[in-house]
Amino acid sequence: MRNRLLFALVLLMLSVGSLVGAQEQIPKPDQDEWLRLIRNDRLDLILPSAMRDHDIDMWIHGTRQGNPDPLEYEFGRTGGFIIFTDVGDRIERAAFGEVFGGQGAIENIDVRGSMEISRALTGYNPGDVDPSVYDELREYVESHNPERIGVNYSDWLAVADGISYTQFQKLEQILGPELSSRVVSAEHLITDFRSRRLSLEVAVQAITLELARQGAIAQLKGVVPGRTKLRDLRGASVLYSVTAEGKAAPGLPSSTDSRNYVLQPGDFFSLNYGGEKIFDFGFSSFTVDSKMHAYVLREGETEVPEGIQRAWDFGKRAQGIMRQHVRVGMTSGQALEEIVAAMEADGYIYTPFTDDGEQDYQMVRDYLGDGDTPGFYLDLHAQGNNDGELMTVGASIAPFRRDRDDLVIHPNHIFAFEYAVHTNLPDRPGYPISINFSNPQVVGPNGVEWIQVPNYGIYIISGTS
Repeated sequence: MRNRLLFALVLLMLSVGSLVGAQEQIPKPDQDEWLRLIRNDRLDLILPSAMRDHDIDMWIHGTRQGNPDPLEYEFGRTGGFIIFTDVGDRIERAAFGEVFGGQGAIENIDVRGSMEISRALTGYNPGDVDPSVYDELREYVESHNPERIGVNYSDWLAVADGISYTQFQKLEQILGPELSSRVVSAEHLITDFRSRRLSLEVAVQAITLELARQGAIAQLKGVVPGRTKLRDLRGASVLYSVTAEGKAAPGLPSSTDSRNYVLQPGDFFSLNYGGEKIFDFGFSSFTVDSKMHAYVLREGETEVPEGIQRAWDFGKRAQGIMRQHVRVGMTSGQALEEIVAAMEADGYIYTPFTDDGEQDYQMVRDYLGDGDTPGFYLDLHAQGNNDGELMTVGASIAPFRRDRDDLVIHPNHIFAFEYAVHTNLPDRPGYPISINFSNPQVVGPNGVEWIQVPNYGIYIISGTS
């Protein structure tokens, strides 16, 4: 019910915005206030289960002013050590250092270190600090007697590698050998904590997506065949062109500089669009990984050519099949197996991409030959404020992300519903067109819910300039 109310508010807000003239300033949500709600609810509602699921009794988050903190979105600006301890009925919050207040800052700190340790940890009078000033931190940790202490270091996940080498050394010196032996990487805790979502975060994502969609439509309306270049559009790529030479892949002519290519009648292209960040959370801002498809009519045409439309329809059909097999409680590996089995049962050929463009297209050619059967690949990766990269792993369903097979899909899981369907065209047998579909969506209690308009069709552009 709460999700539905939030989505209704989002749609209402956007509807009002579309009715107001473009010249009139529309009030925006209070970013700091939303961020404050998100940070505190994440600590109250998400952190306890994330820590317990990964057997972390205490999490020590170390930062230094001047070093960018990968988890600033979660905690705000801090310096020193923030410690989260599972005390049974809640997660206790302790700060030894500085937690800068103001709008958006985390609240309800249960234990605060002295001014002396705060000054020592944040760089006052280096080289002239009495070591005993750190005793209160060690004594705090000892009093809770944690079996496993998570600390932010990782050899592969940057967002979980926030503690500096010297700060880690300092922490070990403070804790002493016995407590330091209990320290483990917090990398799995961190990626789970970041990828589990609140309803309010889903609302932020939905607003971001809708604004980007409206921006993409405005770009498509401005396309003038014979004048508009690909570089004039955000993330545009030609998927089929009647000017493609010989037996080239059904895209641009091989001799053409893609950025300076001028769109022509007969071009079928995609737009991987972004848009205005109504919530600017720095590098942790919520992102857009969405595609629209457009066709420029040739003289005498009134609709998309049958071959291209058939290829696109196979892609749209795949979305409905896959949607049924992504559910809360599944692991990424289970979802991958179910989707592949369902798609193959419906007649699609699975092409398990390696995320290497040239090799993957050769795989498409080898698997499909010159037949009429469509093929597919999928990359349903975690989305939100991570853009599908290793800023956060999260539950991701793809053949080249099998290291995430054991990650569970939690309620409000935001993911890019990204995949491609490959189909041979009548005029280029053996060189299939591969159409990528992508729209971030959310997994709710009833399955995949649309928080962005899914692809309803190919946008048609008049071929006359």
